Amino acid sequence: MTEPASGADPAEPVAAAAPAPTGRLAGLRQSPFVRKVTGYSAGSVIAAFTSEIAFAGSFGVLHVGTTLASLIGFVGGAIPNYFLNKRWAWKDQGSRSRRDEILLYALVSIAAFAASVVVTGYAERYARTLTATRGLQVVLVAAAYLAVSGVFFIGKFVAYELVVFTRGPGARKGSAGRRAAGATRSRRRPS
Repeated sequence: MTEPASGADPAEPVAAAAPAPTGRLAGLRQSPFVRKVTGYSAGSVIAAFTSEIAFAGSFGVLHVGTTLASLIGFVGGAIPNYFLNKRWAWKDQGSRSRRDEILLYALVSIAAFAASVVVTGYAERYARTLTATRGLQVVLVAAAYLAVSGVFFIGKFVAYELVVFTRGPGARKGSAGRRAAGATRSRRRPS
């Protein structure tokens, strides 16, 4: 127990204030890399959830095939994931042109989509041999779809960090800001 503050009733216990994080923990929290991984992870969890709901709903409720369900799940997760990653993980990074960035992002996402099509196709065939219960088949195939997301989690982070959300070839540090300032000046007309 700590000493009461002056003027406080000495009979009442005084709670000690929680110490502020110091040392490595505080440094880790401030690390741009840790913030990036945290933002990427949060965005990925949200995208995986929306993607899984879209996949399971289309496969289980609408009874579409695994390829179309994977496409619906892909769109349900990839679009929000791009915006969440850009906002939460790679917002401060001077990047390529928006068009190039979206093209590279799409290529990475299409690789994950292709893998999900193959894996869920096999999972559906296996689930049919394992059980005749449609509900259990849906659970097994949806689990396989989610597993693909898990496998690609680290690979996508590496691709986003090293290729997608980076400065393009030939771009210098700070050149994006100079380009934006130059574009603003070029729009002004002399009076």
